[in-house]
Amino acid sequence: MIIAVMAIMMAVAVEIVSFQATREREAELIFRGQQYVEGIRIYKQKYGRNPMRMKELWEANPRVLRQKWKDPITDSEEWGLVFMGQEGRELKVPGGRGGRRRPTPTRTPVFEREREGGEGGEKVGPIIGVHSLSTDQSIKIYEGRTQYDEWKFVLKDVEQQPPRPPRDDRLPWEDVVTPTPRVRRTGTPTN
Repeated sequence: MIIAVMAIMMAVAVEIVSFQATREREAELIFRGQQYVEGIRIYKQKYGRNPMRMKELWEANPRVLRQKWKDPITDSEEWGLVFMGQEGRELKVPGGRGGRRRPTPTRTPVFEREREGGEGGEKVGPIIGVHSLSTDQSIKIYEGRTQYDEWKFVLKDVEQQPPRPPRDDRLPWEDVVTPTPRVRRTGTPTN
């Protein structure tokens, strides 16, 4: 009887420890993903553009990343890359009629969305973020996503947001309120 109770207690303890270890790996994934985003931000600030390859981030001098972070979920140095223009972000169309086009988001496997074209099929393009390559379900819900490869750690800056309408110097209520005419000393209004 005592052995059965101890076996049950051990099974529960293993489950709790496993759950806690997964939660810690998820927290570490968020931290490391944000480290890559910060590295991309610093790189862009320093060089005036986004890195085209991850190698540029790792070899930048002075360094923009403290280290080459591993994905804690897959325990690999390989990360999925998010390129400018993915995830429904607006793109300027070269040679277009001055307009902007919003790409249609597709639900294709991540490796098909990443651009090929570097040496030996290396993925290249203006990188704006990273994500895990694991397709496992997460415990934590991160930005409404429950699968690790859907957790996008992306540089969010003005160029990535929809364009804002041009701003004029008028205050919002100045369109509605008409100016009060000035009154001369004689008592007749002037414009």
